[in-house]
Amino acid sequence: MAAGGSFHSDQWHRVAALRPRLRQHARIFRTHYRGQLWYVLQDRTSGRFHRFTPESYFVLSMFDGSRTLQEVWDTSCAELESDALSQNEVISLLGQLHGADVLMGDLPPDIDEMAERGRKMRRKKRVMSLMNPLAVRVPMFDPEGFLRVTAPLVRPVLSWFGLLVWVAVVAYGVALAVVNWEGLTTGIADRVLSAESLVLLLLAYPVVKALHELGHAYMIKRWGGEVHEIGLMFLVFMPVPYIDASDSLSFQSKWQRAAVAGAGIMVEAMLAAIAVMVWDGAESGLVRAFAFNVILIGGVSTLFFNGNPLLRFDGYYVLSDLIEIPNLGRRANQYLGYLAQRYLLGVEEPKNPATAPGEPAWFTFYAIAAFLYRLVIFSAIVLLVASRFFFVGVILAMWTVFLMFVLPMLKHLWFVLTAPQLRRRRGQAVARVGAALAVVAGLLFVQPVPFSTLAEGVTLVPGSATIRPDADGTVTGLAVEQGQEVAAGDVLLTLEDPMLDARVTLLEATAAELRERAATAAARDPNAARIAREELAAAEADLALALERRDALTVRAGAAGQVVLAQPRDLAGRFVRQGETLGYVTTFTDPLVRAVVPERDADLVLKETKRMELRFASRPEEVLAARIVREVPALSGTLPSRALATEGGGRVVLDPSSPSGARALGNLLHLEVGVAPGTAFETIGERVHVRFVHEPASLAGRLYRRLRQVFLDQFDM
Repeated sequence: MAAGGSFHSDQWHRVAALRPRLRQHARIFRTHYRGQLWYVLQDRTSGRFHRFTPESYFVLSMFDGSRTLQEVWDTSCAELESDALSQNEVISLLGQLHGADVLMGDLPPDIDEMAERGRKMRRKKRVMSLMNPLAVRVPMFDPEGFLRVTAPLVRPVLSWFGLLVWVAVVAYGVALAVVNWEGLTTGIADRVLSAESLVLLLLAYPVVKALHELGHAYMIKRWGGEVHEIGLMFLVFMPVPYIDASDSLSFQSKWQRAAVAGAGIMVEAMLAAIAVMVWDGAESGLVRAFAFNVILIGGVSTLFFNGNPLLRFDGYYVLSDLIEIPNLGRRANQYLGYLAQRYLLGVEEPKNPATAPGEPAWFTFYAIAAFLYRLVIFSAIVLLVASRFFFVGVILAMWTVFLMFVLPMLKHLWFVLTAPQLRRRRGQAVARVGAALAVVAGLLFVQPVPFSTLAEGVTLVPGSATIRPDADGTVTGLAVEQGQEVAAGDVLLTLEDPMLDARVTLLEATAAELRERAATAAARDPNAARIAREELAAAEADLALALERRDALTVRAGAAGQVVLAQPRDLAGRFVRQGETLGYVTTFTDPLVRAVVPERDADLVLKETKRMELRFASRPEEVLAARIVREVPALSGTLPSRALATEGGGRVVLDPSSPSGARALGNLLHLEVGVAPGTAFETIGERVHVRFVHEPASLAGRLYRRLRQVFLDQFDM
């Protein structure tokens, strides 16, 4: 018996003489959830399931039409003693079964009432479809006959051998995708949104999803279940097939239930793996493009939708079965409601949906995580739709806000104003809710919180500290060793250019010949002497230039400091180009930091920064004061170092269409950041984290700023 409340009911005399009996289409089976025994009643007509405790089952198992309800209750009290249901609980159980149309009494059934309940159920389904405009279901026909005939043909696939083949094919497909990752992802946005790709996507999506749903259906048949509904679900306005797999709830093993739930994911993974093989082996054309779209559907759809347990698709049911918590999503939301009723509204003994150890933690985590993930996914879908069909996107956004925020708030407010549980303390509950809303509003709109912008940069050295040859040549000797201290002007390395040496020798001989000719002609022919002197001047100018270039083959230090060569072991004998960076001469103090800021944050950083903080990646615990030394006037997508790109562990996403592969996807503000004189650093090119601290701002103000940036980026508004 439930704790609290009376064991007897003043309404018992109305039902005590009834002789209830379960209908023939009601089927009951045992199952275990998290180590606890439960009994599940399946209504094979409507496909609905109802879960009962062993105490409740003991009562309803005696509903055979021969015993009165008084006799049933007396027997349960005698057998179960203190665990017996109270009369109110028996009446509630009777009402639950009657409302589910699985109970008959000693009176003829009320046909009108049953028809009305059927109409209400259909109306409820239509309302639920409207409540989720991104996934509207339209039932079509019963596929059980077709599945019964074709199931033997598929049974060999649904075996341990089939599982091993699946693992091998998917593993090979994943490995092949990793090898061809650049080819698969380069320019993916343009490829997906091209007209040809969209047509192929529209053709491939229903086919993949049809095979996906058949995977569920045949897995149900594999374990002896039935499928009585197939139809179309308009997922983000895309028609895709679906099946009613609720019969899998009758399976005793959680692994069988999880296999049914995960069958669609396995089918899509298999199709995606095969598509990778086709894509890798096919020439550019229609077949390769179609295979690419199958990869996209099987990968992206599985990752963000079907395989993700935070949305109520396949991954959700797999998780629910494996952790043995049925109706995880609905009960998680009910648990948050229970917490609110108990601790905020002060309801005495509210119904706790948690029935087993560990469920409260799962409920709390799942309810919050699923809400946040749905918010992110719906926002992405709305932005995608609005970028192509702005008016439709706005309507969809308004409907999403209504469903996720406005409607739940109205329901909760209605509960506070009308719930019978709050009859004696409604004023107190209203005051508590008002105070909570005031606190939340204050935290959102009034209370300032720390506000800053994060950016990354790299350590550089001044140009004079860079070791660069002023001429092309082959390195013939190193005058210094790695890490050696040198003074400005010291020789670092020497280069050789045989062609230049030969040219110097030739020019020297030419100049000597012209001097002799000018001297001989001076006494005989003034005109010839003048021409010879002009030729001599030109030859001497060429010689001076060649000698200057030969002197440039000796590379000297531009500043005092420690020598840091890029590749000291491979430098000797290597041909280097003029201006090529070979290393640095630095004291490892006073670094020059080049930071990059995304364009959307440029105005905020330049106009509203109050102070700056800098941390080196090698010693993140040390916070240094910083300042902006110079701003590069024009925004650009160039990066000062690949260490700032995501491929190098940074935060900047590279543009895959860039020929150089070193250009950011968006424009960046380049800033030279300085630190206090004498600040030491360890590595040239080290990643640096820069924080631009602004005036504290409210969370609502920051959210408005970010939303405004999104609209500016997406819609130029």
